[in-house]
Amino acid sequence: MDKFKRQIYLATSASFVSGFGNGMFSFAIDLYVLRESSSPLWFAGTQIISPLIAFFLSRKIGTLIDQRSHKTILKWSYLFEFVVTMCYFLLLRLKIAMSMKFLITLVVLVFINIFNLIEQTAYQSSVINLVPEEKIQRLNSLQRLAASCSQIFSPALGAAIYSLLGIYNMVSIRLVTVVVSLLLILGIDFHASVGTTETNEPEVCENHNIKIWEILQKNRVLLYAIVMSVGVNIFLAISNIALPFMMVHVLKFTNGQYGLQQTMVGVGSILAGLILSVVKNIKNPIRMSMLAMLSISFSLMIFGSTGIIKTPHLMNLLIFFIVSVIMGASLVSMEIPMSTYMQSSIPKNIQGRIFSFVFGASQIAMPIGTVIGTALVYKPFVLLIISGILMMVFVIVNYLRNGRVNMKDVL
Repeated sequence: MDKFKRQIYLATSASFVSGFGNGMFSFAIDLYVLRESSSPLWFAGTQIISPLIAFFLSRKIGTLIDQRSHKTILKWSYLFEFVVTMCYFLLLRLKIAMSMKFLITLVVLVFINIFNLIEQTAYQSSVINLVPEEKIQRLNSLQRLAASCSQIFSPALGAAIYSLLGIYNMVSIRLVTVVVSLLLILGIDFHASVGTTETNEPEVCENHNIKIWEILQKNRVLLYAIVMSVGVNIFLAISNIALPFMMVHVLKFTNGQYGLQQTMVGVGSILAGLILSVVKNIKNPIRMSMLAMLSISFSLMIFGSTGIIKTPHLMNLLIFFIVSVIMGASLVSMEIPMSTYMQSSIPKNIQGRIFSFVFGASQIAMPIGTVIGTALVYKPFVLLIISGILMMVFVIVNYLRNGRVNMKDVL
């Protein structure tokens, strides 16, 4: 097998196994806390851990990744995750008060989210060294395809395993996925393309104290990508609250119809991932991502319009399924070009700080959108239309100010 094909295969497999394991485990933990706890505060605690971790630790984690071997960091992160998960498995079997088990669960989630942030940032910062620049889009597309598959199937499988086998067996399965992910990561050559891709690394190679804002001032397209990532996450978080509420309480979708709509989003993601994995590198990834985000904003407006126009139920279902496929495809068409651009244009030795900053900012943006969506959810169709309009304006303004730059000037 060709060296770089093997790299892509191993990296995609690791992403799928890790994402699938994380998805099942997270969904099972949510169910466990919801079912066993009489207080919603315990469940709320599980939901805010990830944004808080990203907010407080992203900068330190980014600096660590920029100064150490990525493969070594990933290896130790997976090993520590295995140890923490094993301890959780043993502690759950103790005969202690349920409140103590919930407290242990929150502590374990803190550590696991730290490890997940380290793993995600270290991997994103390593892509430029895994394959040549012309193969980065293919690698990102296949990994996004793997992530879409895991997002579709892992919640259902996690719920089934938890219901049939209990939380203990779910934790043991998570242990297996951590080990498999570690073995796949160990098989990857993290220096396979070193020397094959030109970067502007020497400009900042010795300055570990360089500030992110200094980098953004020199690269407005990178500023565009980061601002877009944060802003769009707010609008998507609003839609994640308003859309389910409207489907269930306004349009009276059944549980099966609601589940099928979620599946259609995944179908669109898979189709886009497959297409982008076989097409040539996109000449202007910034413009493509902008067009994809405009498509998402139009999708939100169409969703909201169904609550005002009063179309028949069957027509609503058809509209929702078709637009959900388009929205899923647009999400992938937004993400992959942006990721490919950032991985190929950011100097290698500061990618850890940049990617951890982007991830942290995006995580903080989502609770903001969730609060807004929750406060205004009782007018979901109006909220979706306004969100779509504001998102469209935001995308166009940011593109005209920061994104519409000659790509040769920034690559």
